[in-house]
Formats: sequence, C-alpha cells, structure tokens
Amino acid sequence: MKEVRVFFQNFSNLLLDIHFISHKAIFDRSLGQKLTLAKAVDITGAVEVLEKERAFYKNRKRKENVYLSFSKANEKFDIAFIDDIEKINVFKKKNHFLLVQTSQDKYQAYFKLDKPVDAFDLYKIQKVLCTLYKGDIGALSPYQLKRIPYFLNTKYDPHFEVMPVFRGSNMLKVDDVLAYYKELFETTNNNYINVKNNIKNITKSWEDFADSDLSVADMRYCCYLVRCGLSDEEIKQRLLAESPNITTRKRNIRDYLDRTIKKARSYVR
Repeated sequence: MKEVRVFFQNFSNLLLDIHFISHKAIFDRSLGQKLTLAKAVDITGAVEVLEKERAFYKNRKRKENVYLSFSKANEKFDIAFIDDIEKINVFKKKNHFLLVQTSQDKYQAYFKLDKPVDAFDLYKIQKVLCTLYKGDIGALSPYQLKRIPYFLNTKYDPHFEVMPVFRGSNMLKVDDVLAYYKELFETTNNNYINVKNNIKNITKSWEDFADSDLSVADMRYCCYLVRCGLSDEEIKQRLLAESPNITTRKRNIRDYLDRTIKKARSYVR
C-alpha cells in the first residue's frame, strides 16, 4: 500500500472517489456492478478505505478492479486526464506529468496544469488533449474512472499489473490550451463543432437525472448533454457508460440512442 500512497500524492490538491468494479462488469458495464467505496476523500482517506476493504486481496482473489475518480466535491482541478492515449512517444518527448500503463498496449495519461480550472474548462482542456494525443473521445468527463497502479487489470489473461511508467515535469499552460480549444471547436469558419455561448459546466452524471422510468432519465440527461455542447458520439458514450442496463433494456441500442439524441436536440432547440 506504500506505493499506492505515493501515487495518490500526485493528487494532493484534489478530493477523490474510490470504486470497485467486478470482473464480470468489466466486460459488460450495463450490469451496473460498480461499488463506490468512498466519496470526496483525501490521500489518507483513500488509502485507509483501500486497507479497510482489503482491496489487494479482493483484486487478486475476487477479481475486483480498483479505480479512482476526481470527486464532484472539487471546485477546481489542477490535473487533466486522457484515457487510452496513443501518442506515447510525443507525451514523453514533451516531458508531461504522468503516464500509467494499464495493459500490454494501453496507457492513461495525466497532464499537470499551471493553474486550477473548473469542471467545464477541464472538459475543454481534455478535449483538446484528446484531439492532439489521440485518446478516447468518450472518456472526457472530469469524473472519468482511472485505474489505480499496483492493482491487477483482470480484463486480460494473464491479468496485467497496472504501473506508472513515466514521470515528467512539464506543466501545461491553461490559457494556451483554452485558446486552442476556441480555435478548434468554437470557430464557425471551420469544420469543427460550434459550441454555443450558453454552455453550462458539465458537473452532472446520469444519476443526477435518475427516475423510476429509466428512459425518462435517459432523455433528461441527454437534453442536459446537448445543452453542454457535446457531439452525438460523446452523448452516446456517456449513456452507454452511465445508464443502468441500457444495452439489455433496449433491444436495438443503436436505434434507441439515435432517436433519443435526435428528440433531445429538437427539445433543446
């Protein structure tokens, strides 16, 4: 657990949530088998809950996968994150903050920011970084799950031990990245998405719109994401990741997502 504590020190300015996801749910997130062990804890609290829950034992014997996420209790963030980053050599050459290997050929990347930003600016920064470094466009939420090093990723056989593999000292200049976001995504004279001036901070998840009728909750969340300026593909990824049992509830999931997003856009207009 000493190594995990050292890793958590990278997030000394942030409150964290700690999660388990079962081995079976790794392959089918629609099962909804995510257990949140702690919310809004500091480094000490995060380590304590992992020790209390015997996380190493459950990871190795019961195949419980262990994650952290940035808590919604944070008002500001000083670290950006990209999942499944492809341009590993460019990341290292530019001496960015931290690279974690999560499987034989997959990596999660952390970028240190020169000043804290709110949740929506973090989303915009991560969208730029995802474009530049070829990451997972569906994993841009400020509250995206991140694997914790020194635990096993049971998705692969043999299981892969998640490990930090690179650390750098470069800090991203927030103002420069946000200016580049404006150039890429807010300029109407190019082929990128035109983000409306009334965009809200993306601080909510599907759970904030939960309803006894899950389809109603899907629609409410979808309308919220449309107002936030997300693309159709980004909205689909969020619904697939967050809406309980959506792939089993809906026989033709692709058609359901297309219709829901189309209707949400008509409502918002």
